[in-house]
Amino acid sequence: MNQRSCADEHQGCAGFSFLDMNWSRDTVEPRTGVKFPTVLDNILAGEKRYTLPSEVLVGTGSRTMTIVKIKSLKVYAFGFYVNPDSVCEELGPKYASMSVSELNNRPEFFEDLIRKDIHMTVRLVVNCNGLKFSTVRDAFEKSLRARLMKVNPNTDFHCLRAFGSFFVHDISLPVGTTIDFQQTADGQLITEIAGKQIGSVHSKDLCRAFFDMYIGDAPVSLEAKEEIARNIVSIIRRC
Repeated sequence: MNQRSCADEHQGCAGFSFLDMNWSRDTVEPRTGVKFPTVLDNILAGEKRYTLPSEVLVGTGSRTMTIVKIKSLKVYAFGFYVNPDSVCEELGPKYASMSVSELNNRPEFFEDLIRKDIHMTVRLVVNCNGLKFSTVRDAFEKSLRARLMKVNPNTDFHCLRAFGSFFVHDISLPVGTTIDFQQTADGQLITEIAGKQIGSVHSKDLCRAFFDMYIGDAPVSLEAKEEIARNIVSIIRRC
């Protein structure tokens, strides 16, 4: 896959409500048919095995790449998860009385969601054959570099180099492979592939830049961003 010949087309789906969610079933991202669990029970593997708070699904979407303006390829589907307790603690007092339409017109809501110490996860599910580690690394590094500059103009990009080092093996990822990017409240970005932790970077700047790709300016999917806002409002109203 040659990224230089690809123009990105980002898609999302505003197809489910947090309040109407059936917690015993998976949620299907409709454009790809990929299933996402409604709850993530985060038990991380590695030398230090520990558990993060459970998180609930608040949005899904997909990323499509158009290759040489001919073939449209759905590269991955994604699910966005948050921990309800940390959402209530960090955002409840400020936003409990606001509607979804009000929040969608308040950039500071998404800035607070990114900036506050909230447990969040983006789960990617590979949806095309031949996707390689190097493709994942290159795609993220390009976007993260620009967003890191926005988060911290004085960044030295050390955190980005550390993040990229997790994807040095140029191997193909089979369809259905899960890639989890998890933010902890103390500012770690943990990367896990197919249930195995491959590394973590302790950098709040990197965490903010990463999740900015999904809920910041020019997100991967605008529809998914709006869906995330709607479902987080539902969480806040139940705090």
